[in-house]
Amino acid sequence: MDASPDERFDRVTRLAARIYDADVAFIGLVDGQFQSLISLNTDALGRNVPRRDSVCNMIVESGQPMVVGDLKTDPRLAGHPLVPHLTLRFYAGAPLVAEPDLVLGTLCVMKREPGDQETFDLGPLLDLAAIAANEIAQWKLNLELKQISETDSLTGLPNRRIFDDAFERAIRRARRTAQTVSFLMIDIDHFKALNDLAGHQTGDKVLSQMGRLLSAMPRRPLDTLARIGGEEFALILPDTDGAGARIVAEGILEKLRQAAIIHPAGGLVSASIGGASQTGAAACASDLYFAADMALYEAKRGGRGRYSDKAG
Repeated sequence: MDASPDERFDRVTRLAARIYDADVAFIGLVDGQFQSLISLNTDALGRNVPRRDSVCNMIVESGQPMVVGDLKTDPRLAGHPLVPHLTLRFYAGAPLVAEPDLVLGTLCVMKREPGDQETFDLGPLLDLAAIAANEIAQWKLNLELKQISETDSLTGLPNRRIFDDAFERAIRRARRTAQTVSFLMIDIDHFKALNDLAGHQTGDKVLSQMGRLLSAMPRRPLDTLARIGGEEFALILPDTDGAGARIVAEGILEKLRQAAIIHPAGGLVSASIGGASQTGAAACASDLYFAADMALYEAKRGGRGRYSDKAG
């Protein structure tokens, strides 16, 4: 839902608009809260709407196509919160079916004037919806293959390229949903001394251990953990405020203490973590990264092995 615009989906909406002589055609995907239009041939509709307020949600929940001759008078839409605000009257939509029991969203066409729902030919719309669903499945497969090719071989974590893409998506999500996104930078303390005293093979072993430790921490599907360079790791936390980010960071520090990895200079291997959070339209990737970096510097200056945070 937060991916960049894609011409493959725009072709489908253009075809749907031409076939049905529609004023509006769009592909909308849903998650638990929102419908997001990933392809839209006009500015007549907003790109994002709460899922419960979307006419398309009726199709998603039923898994069946729907044709409405007149949105203003159809009894199925009586009391619908969005309909009174629409200037469009005719609506037809088909589900994007990924699996028998999984509907990802809809392909819809709309017109300014009412139409005859009884004579409407759903065939082309269903075919185009199937094409769109296949394109989404192919896009997902390509993304998974790309992630495999962009995995850090030492730690098994995504590398910097995957992180950069995920970071931009998280920022777009925060802007779209008006939620808070948090970002953690995690840096192994005194790593140069570890390499100098015990050799790079030992350094690699510690990096691998750190990767396994971070990977074992509980994460949600949208969270992204990556090794972004040297002894530095990053964790992107969409829909997470500063208090939630602190809980995650403190959990990482506690797990590292429990792991009791011996440092050749004496004591145990520790890490410093810097965090930052931003909300909604104010979210900016470069500002959020800079704020977390400054917080990491403060954690180092404050004695290492601790968490510090800043406003993004």
